[in-house]
Amino acid sequence: MTDRIKLHINFKMQLIRIKSTRTQEMCMLLCAILFLYCQISHVGATNQTYVAEVMIEGNATLDISAFLSGLQWLTTETATIMEATLIAQCEIIGDETTCWCENDYIWSDIVCDSVNICCNSIKCVANISDYTPLCVPKVNVSLIGTADTSLLPSVLESTLKTQFEKMNGFTFLSVTDRISNVDGVDFLVNLSATFKTAKVEEILATIQEIEPSISNINVTSRVNFSFSTITGLVSIDIPTNKVCYQSRRKLSCSIEEQMNSCMWQISRPDQGTQTVGAGTEVDILSLPSCTFDTSIMLFNITSFWAGTYICLFSGSSGSVSHAASAELLVALLPETINVTSVPPNPDCSVVQKIQVNVTCSIYKSIEEYKVAINNTHVLPSDSNTKISSYTRTFNIECVGVRRPSIIAYCNITNSLGQNTTATLDVPIIYPGDLVCEKDDPWPKTKNGSKATILCTEPGRVGKKERLCNTVWKDPVDLCVKEALSTLAAAAGDFEKGVGATEDGASIIFDNLKNTTAAQNTYGDVKATVNVFSTMSRASSKVTMGETLLPNFIDSASNILNTTWDSDEKSNINLATSYLSSVEELVKNIRLNISEGHNASNVQLQVCRQSSVCNRTVFNVEVEVNSSAAEVKTIGLQKIAAFLPKGTFKDAIYPSLVVSATVNDTGPVNIRLAFPTAVEDKSYSQPHCVFWNITDEQWSQEGCNYTQLSSNISYCDCDHLTSFSMLLSKTPVDLPFIDQITYIGLGISICSLVVFILIECLVWNAVVKTNLSHFRHTALINISLCLLLADCSFVAATFQNILTDTLCILLTVAQHFFYLAMFFWMLCLSIMLLHQLIFVFHPLRKKVFMILSITIGYACPTVTVGATYMYYDKRTDVHYYSRSTCWLTYESPMKGSIHAFLFPLGTIVFINMFSMVVVIVTLLKPAAAESNKKDDKEAAKSIIKVIIFLTPVFGGTWILGLFVFLMDDNKFTKVLVHYAFTIVNSLQGLFILLTGCFGEKRVRDEILKLVISGKSAKSESKKNLTTSASKK
Repeated sequence: MTDRIKLHINFKMQLIRIKSTRTQEMCMLLCAILFLYCQISHVGATNQTYVAEVMIEGNATLDISAFLSGLQWLTTETATIMEATLIAQCEIIGDETTCWCENDYIWSDIVCDSVNICCNSIKCVANISDYTPLCVPKVNVSLIGTADTSLLPSVLESTLKTQFEKMNGFTFLSVTDRISNVDGVDFLVNLSATFKTAKVEEILATIQEIEPSISNINVTSRVNFSFSTITGLVSIDIPTNKVCYQSRRKLSCSIEEQMNSCMWQISRPDQGTQTVGAGTEVDILSLPSCTFDTSIMLFNITSFWAGTYICLFSGSSGSVSHAASAELLVALLPETINVTSVPPNPDCSVVQKIQVNVTCSIYKSIEEYKVAINNTHVLPSDSNTKISSYTRTFNIECVGVRRPSIIAYCNITNSLGQNTTATLDVPIIYPGDLVCEKDDPWPKTKNGSKATILCTEPGRVGKKERLCNTVWKDPVDLCVKEALSTLAAAAGDFEKGVGATEDGASIIFDNLKNTTAAQNTYGDVKATVNVFSTMSRASSKVTMGETLLPNFIDSASNILNTTWDSDEKSNINLATSYLSSVEELVKNIRLNISEGHNASNVQLQVCRQSSVCNRTVFNVEVEVNSSAAEVKTIGLQKIAAFLPKGTFKDAIYPSLVVSATVNDTGPVNIRLAFPTAVEDKSYSQPHCVFWNITDEQWSQEGCNYTQLSSNISYCDCDHLTSFSMLLSKTPVDLPFIDQITYIGLGISICSLVVFILIECLVWNAVVKTNLSHFRHTALINISLCLLLADCSFVAATFQNILTDTLCILLTVAQHFFYLAMFFWMLCLSIMLLHQLIFVFHPLRKKVFMILSITIGYACPTVTVGATYMYYDKRTDVHYYSRSTCWLTYESPMKGSIHAFLFPLGTIVFINMFSMVVVIVTLLKPAAAESNKKDDKEAAKSIIKVIIFLTPVFGGTWILGLFVFLMDDNKFTKVLVHYAFTIVNSLQGLFILLTGCFGEKRVRDEILKLVISGKSAKSESKKNLTTSASKK
């Protein structure tokens, strides 16, 4: 009987590109055959592994290892044997073959699947020597599985072990209770060989047949290795060394078996395992198909992307997955550098030398940083477990050259020489500098600077700011709920690509709804809008389904219940961001069966498969004509008040903004029916506007106001975006109205100047009694106030050349002098009423003067001052309009104009009452005597009273109230408008005629002055003639 030994040998060879091929004579036939095969089969440079079989006849005892080590030195111009390893041996004695694998090798799948008795056996007696490969390298593979069942681990372990023992390379199995409260078990199977997915799927199906109580069972394989290029089920390619901060890297995974789907995950300390999806800083290169390989590209590697990456391939059934993992090391730099100084505002006004400690604080990291402050290396000085602080002391000489500030910069360098810098400008206070004194907890701060303090309220993080602008402005609370801050960070992660799944988005909006349901500060609103903005950008890359819609709508509604207490510019930016992000999210959220969702401030309605879509949001009927399969209509309450008004500064904006979106780009027409209250239509012109996202302002382009009927305003537009309907509160254009106004004011101003001059000339002759003193004192002050108010009004019409300061000064002047005029009219009215009622108790001159000056000037001073201070603190409504240099009107009961209208209306009502009392007093004698002649005289007296008292009692302003209350586009209102303009612009002339020429004593004194002037001139001429004759 002849013994034969078959040796299976692995050859790893390097092939080299050549122009011509030739072979060298080699002493070993095996090498010649292998080299010839390589030269014929390949022309490119590559690494290949081959399996060769050597048969030795007889009872040979050849030193195979020494033989193989000698082969590693053989080389030609085309190929080099890099490594030769013995992997298996077969002993053939007669018809019986016994094979075994060498150490670190195990039977291949083809052997196990064909000859089951060989699996998990050290030696196999079977005719398998011709199988290639016979053995493969051992790998440490773990099957991590879960099973949903009520069975105890001890009961299930036997079944699992019986089935998994059939797998090649089975080592052990362990079963444990599931950590969570859900029924089920976790198990671990350890193998030393790779396997086919179908094999495991078959085993899992068999287990479920044996144990019907198992509702679901799945496993994930994981090859245990540190870095890439390890042979196994899944190979992962990740750099082994640290990568540069903010660099780009491609991470890849591959598998030999065709799979159905794949995914990437990242595990970071204290953050668990999260799914990696498409985002702003990562792209999935293998989507939509990843049957054999998958890759991701990281665009901006920071500390955020440092961690362990897991690539996961899944089969068609989904019950079996294959995973590989490796760690990506990053040369880190701090994401946030907080630079502070103590004191924050060095005060050189009290000392000649001061020390300032500048501290640079960062979160502790595994990276070893080198930190320098203004080129001076510093060491950490804080023992805080989370924060590393680096401090340097600066000495400031307060005497000599004044340095407006210290600029401190903190430079941080990582292990690869990359660096980042943060700066701090520390303002220095010198004697004479404007400052805001310390107002605990706010420190003494230089004028023009902003003080910042950290939030101290439990459960809130962030800061508060307060601007020093000659005086302290109101603090801006930027503190946010800690949970909301965490959500904002999660949204940032989502946008970058971590956790960027539909379920991840649902979790974010679910938490956002719960977090914003309670009372919110301005900081909370700002953080929430930031989440909306972040998620809207991410929605273009990640699918978001209808399950998150209710939570999203409720969150968007919650923050509109909060007052936005900040400056106008900040509110405008916030409102613009809110509107655009909410619209983008509504557009990108995919709806299947949802008909929308309604909240207190936000309503969303959807219609499908209809050429004409009719929906109603907040009583606004929206009709969209489009061929789109889906139309979404959303209404937003209260947001319009925060958006910039642009060219429509003096318009009333309803609280509602309506937006519509469609899922195609075809032609579209939209009609919106806005309810319009009667009081809003007064003295206004409706305009249909839309929010231009590009220009960030309201525009009328493509929108037309069609009709107004039954208190409904209709807007027709040929495009889609955010719409609103505004009411222009500027006067409706009337022919020659401006010319009439300016001519009348010119006449009035000249008349008032003449009246004041005449009063000065005839004062001593006319003012003989207390009553006449009272009357003429009031008339002088009324005329003076009206003169100054009219001059201010004329000056305010030149808005184009006025500065903001002059504009506000003219507004204050008009407000004050017009009110002062009315209060002096009130004084005159009260005096007249007192004289009629208390005939035997006349007013004393001293009492009248004190009361008149108090009412005439103190009351308007308090009114104007209080109004200015109140609206100066408001951010939604201003004290004055820059386009008119007059008080503002937003809507009924809203706007500074009411601080003028209320006193005006009250005084005019009292004055008209006084006039009625005078008329009734005049009618009493006539009624008693009942004589026709007396009736005529009484009628004349009444007419005289009305004519003489109306101008000085402000009766002409009643027409202005009618103009304000009457409906637009009515002929009667046009007539009243003209009448109001004429009589009011000529009020000064009427005062001259009634107060001066209407009083006989004044007329007589004027006539005397004229006659005496002529007599004096004639006498002078006569004296001159006589003198000449004598000469």
